[in-house]
Amino acid sequence: MTANTQKDPHLGRVLAGYRIEERIARGGMGLVYRAEHLNLRRRAAIKIIAPELAEDAGFRERFNGEARIAGALQHPNIVTVYDAGEQDGLLYLAMQYIEGSDLSSVLRDQGRLRPYRALDVCRQVAAALDAAHAQGLIHRDVKPANVLIEGRTAFLTDFGLTKRIEGTPAALTKAGDMVGTVHYIAPEQIHGGHVDARTDIYSLGCMVFQCLTGELPFARDSDVAVIYAHLSEEPPRLTSVRPELPAGLDAVVTKALEKAPEKRFQTCADMTSAARAVIDAAGPLADSTITRPVPAFGDHFDVPTSAGGTRRVPAAGDNSSMRTSIGPAAADVVRDTRAAGRPRLLLAGLDTNTRALARVAAGDRFDIDETRAGESLLDAVRDGRPDLVVLAWNAPGQPAREVMAALRADSRTRDAKVLLLVEHKQASSIEIAAAGADDRLTAPFSPLQLQVKLRRLVGVDAKSG
Repeated sequence: MTANTQKDPHLGRVLAGYRIEERIARGGMGLVYRAEHLNLRRRAAIKIIAPELAEDAGFRERFNGEARIAGALQHPNIVTVYDAGEQDGLLYLAMQYIEGSDLSSVLRDQGRLRPYRALDVCRQVAAALDAAHAQGLIHRDVKPANVLIEGRTAFLTDFGLTKRIEGTPAALTKAGDMVGTVHYIAPEQIHGGHVDARTDIYSLGCMVFQCLTGELPFARDSDVAVIYAHLSEEPPRLTSVRPELPAGLDAVVTKALEKAPEKRFQTCADMTSAARAVIDAAGPLADSTITRPVPAFGDHFDVPTSAGGTRRVPAAGDNSSMRTSIGPAAADVVRDTRAAGRPRLLLAGLDTNTRALARVAAGDRFDIDETRAGESLLDAVRDGRPDLVVLAWNAPGQPAREVMAALRADSRTRDAKVLLLVEHKQASSIEIAAAGADDRLTAPFSPLQLQVKLRRLVGVDAKSG
């Protein structure tokens, strides 16, 4: 499906020899366009990195290095990287253009896949991952939206988030960077700990579960609840969702989704081979015709249960890298215990999902307080002296413009650094530009985009290296 291209300044321009023709996607790291190389007459997909990432010198250095690594990956199930660089202030990545749909769209349309088809898609993704792992690379954002389907072939894309496995040359992505999508993220990524090939295996296990059932393994009401489930809850059994599946698949998926990496499969091929062996042993009934769930309304499905009723679950699809909208405020001031030497964030007027996203993006590098906007914010800044205030522009109560004016008018708070979170439709507002914030971030945004803003404003990178 074509993304909204209204008033897009990049359409029609020539970037690094490619004429940009159509915007086809928007992700956590930037915009993706269909383009054509003027000399080679070859179609390509061009990703233009979001400005708040591209403006960060450290990110540019890591991106260019990682793009070179990704460009060296040659595999029939990996989208080929043609070129990467910087032109006219734009950071870009040119990739193989795939005629087809991403797996998240397929699942959204079909609900779930027949078992043999599900395992064939995941087997191809597993082969791509194992090839990357053999080169010392991990993907860190394995999810249906990063799997492109063209005919019977699956292609893994978005290796711009890759990381060298510890012990191999050029560990480019900084330790502690939280990258990944909340519904597929491994526990060690949430903790900001050591990640390796088994991190991708966990994410692939989540995807196998979704392909076979049409449901996410940890479908919850908020991102923070999903994160808690990844850390603390056992995944549901496949057969509790689809009793007709072979019981042996329960053990395969459970092993892939172990909280401790050492308890998981040690290669992706081991997991998909084990699953295929179970399906083969079960015979034709395991791949019987499957009807998709009946769509309800909005972005939910009514899914039959084993008891004969139905239950409503979120539609399977891309959760846009934990993108968020900015909404209602936290109820009270909540303070973390301060750790010596760590900078302090004050989250003001953020909704539940955005607060959870901010905590994940901050990792263990910051202490965090939470408050409403308005007078509560002013009091919290006077009392707590935070290193950075993260303020939702559309927080309920006293308008954010008045809060900003009060902050800047008070000698005790005028020097407080403020990051404004604004909705896309508000981004060009003159009122926001005149508010006096140190920076702003436009929703929807990813954890990585927020992480870069936090570190730049507080100077964490300079202190921690």
